[in-house]
Amino acid sequence: MPENENKRYISNSLVRGLEVIKMFSAKKPTLSLAEIANGLGVSRTVPYRLLYTLEELGYLYQDNSTKRYSLTPKVLELGFSYLNGLQLPELSSPYLEKLRDLTGISAHMGVLDGKEIVYVSRFPSSRVSSVTINVGSRLPVYATSMGKCLLAYLPEEQMERLLSESDLKPITQSTKTEKIDLRKEISVIRDQGYALSKGEFEEGIWSVACPVFGESREVIAAINVAAPQHVVNDELIEQTIIPATRKTSDQISSFMMYSK
Repeated sequence: MPENENKRYISNSLVRGLEVIKMFSAKKPTLSLAEIANGLGVSRTVPYRLLYTLEELGYLYQDNSTKRYSLTPKVLELGFSYLNGLQLPELSSPYLEKLRDLTGISAHMGVLDGKEIVYVSRFPSSRVSSVTINVGSRLPVYATSMGKCLLAYLPEEQMERLLSESDLKPITQSTKTEKIDLRKEISVIRDQGYALSKGEFEEGIWSVACPVFGESREVIAAINVAAPQHVVNDELIEQTIIPATRKTSDQISSFMMYSK
């Protein structure tokens, strides 16, 4: 069926309801009716029924005094339903925990979702100086070690499409925003088997990432270790972090390939 015909079956109400939920963030924990309407690009009367429905279902809460809306913990069920059906985080947990203990640095796992990397597992370091990231966090593929690691092992056509669709904005002074530079780095990552990021998404945060492969030998996830720059150095990265991360990704990949 042609793509245009398929779009006839899209529920605009559902699309807008999900867009409303996605508007909330750490920087915008509460929103007014006017702000939500503006975000949707519609008049104030349009989102009222959506907001009422989301509130009745328990996903939104409206403060009686300020009339502003906020998300409720029930929203977490949407993400946890996915995570509960995803065996990868559970199966990889002992390996990531061991990687964290071996390096003394926070260890994470992420999967590709469109143009973003989604964190599905996290083992934070016990150090006072550790990377603050949460399961469910979404970061751009082009500016993160795990994102570029996944790009490197995608089919060429898919990788090129994601680069073309990404809004390559500079996030820090170290962020690569030219496609030619990203393609060169992706080629290097593919050859050496790991990605190294030094402050490309967040100033002062260094990370090393390696790919995880599934039973069909397709890339299904990436793992990384990340820490503030003052906690690590080039010697520690070369001698300890890269070998440990590569070994861990190989172990998880082997487990995924032969566990079915």
